[in-house]
Amino acid sequence: MLVVAVATATDDAAALSRDLLASPTATAVLERRCGGPIRAEVNRAAYKDPTPEQRIRLGVGPDERVVYRSVVLSCAGVAYSIAENWYVPARLTPEMNAALEQGDIPFGAVIRPLHPHRKPLEQLQVGIPPYILRHRALVLNGDGRALAEVVENYTAALVSHGMRPAR
Repeated sequence: MLVVAVATATDDAAALSRDLLASPTATAVLERRCGGPIRAEVNRAAYKDPTPEQRIRLGVGPDERVVYRSVVLSCAGVAYSIAENWYVPARLTPEMNAALEQGDIPFGAVIRPLHPHRKPLEQLQVGIPPYILRHRALVLNGDGRALAEVVENYTAALVSHGMRPAR
C-alpha cells in the first residue's frame, strides 16, 4: 500500500510540474487548482541580495535595483507555495510596484497585464515534507524581457486536499 501512495504522490507532483511549465504564471495554476483567490502572505522583513548569476539572468547591472519578496501563497488559509522572488521594479508600472510593496496580491496576478510567461531554470521533485516540488524560473514579459527570477516550493497540500487539476 505504501508503494501505491508514494507512486501517487510522485504522479501528482509530476502532473503539477507539467501544469506549471505549461502556464504563464504559477499564480494562474494555483487559482485553477484552488478554485478561489490566492493570497500572498508577504514577509516584509526578509531580504536577500540577488547573486551575480541572478543579475546576469535578469539582465541588470550591479547598481540596478532588484527587490526581494518572500511569500507564502495560500488559498482558504492553506499554504500551497513558499516562494522567493527577485524582481526588477524599473520594468513594472508604478501601480504594480505599489501593489507588490503594500499588498497581498501574488506577483503573477499583479503583472498579468504584461503578458508574462515562464522560462524554466530548474524543476525538482523534492519529496521532503512539507514540499513535493521546487521550481526555479525566470518570469519574462510578453516581449521576452526578464521581470523576475522565482524559486517556488510547493506543498503536498496542493495535491492532497481535493484540489481541482488544471484544465
